[in-house]
Amino acid sequence: MRFDLHIHTHHSPDSLMSPADIIQAAQRRGLDGVAITDHNTLEGALEVGAVAPLPVILGEEIKTTEGEIIGLFLTRTIPPRLSPEETVAAIREQGGIVYVPHPFDHYRREAMGRRTLERIIDRVDAIEVFNARVVIPQDNALARKVAEVHGLAMGAGSDAHTPYEIGRAYVEIDRFHNAVSFLAALRQGRVVGELSTPFIHAYTTLVKLCRPVAGRCARAFR
Repeated sequence: MRFDLHIHTHHSPDSLMSPADIIQAAQRRGLDGVAITDHNTLEGALEVGAVAPLPVILGEEIKTTEGEIIGLFLTRTIPPRLSPEETVAAIREQGGIVYVPHPFDHYRREAMGRRTLERIIDRVDAIEVFNARVVIPQDNALARKVAEVHGLAMGAGSDAHTPYEIGRAYVEIDRFHNAVSFLAALRQGRVVGELSTPFIHAYTTLVKLCRPVAGRCARAFR
């Protein structure tokens, strides 16, 4: 199964995608499932999961005091601005998977960085080793190296904020039934991806600054 493990809906402040946009793009790109990972809310994942004809992993990209952590297989929103340790504990309390996205991206303030990641590495389940929005390929390569050294599962995702991006990175994994079997499948999976154009970051900046104006431009990225 092909799963894009990092997608944002209009519930993120830097995306305008509706559930229909995501479903149509996922089917067009040949994906078998998606993980919806909005910033600091589970609402988008619940919204897509309620209508999607394909499997949807409920996730949230949570802003901690030291970078972002994704929780997968969540049942309720985890508040932002907790410490990394507190965020990990909140994910675990729900039986979720602790997944660290783009940990070494030089151009994102939200990237966790090596020092913090090493501090919590024994409580991490998986690392995103290919993020299609990363500008410097070596940042993804370093994430893979750290995952290999620590024996962690490796994930990939488009980090899509527009339909154009969906499916540009994904994992090929066996079928799963819950968080435990998903993690086991991810450990045996294969990462596939190609980088998006760096200019896509300008679009999401525009969304943050002026969502109505950005909405009129969205068709260009479908």
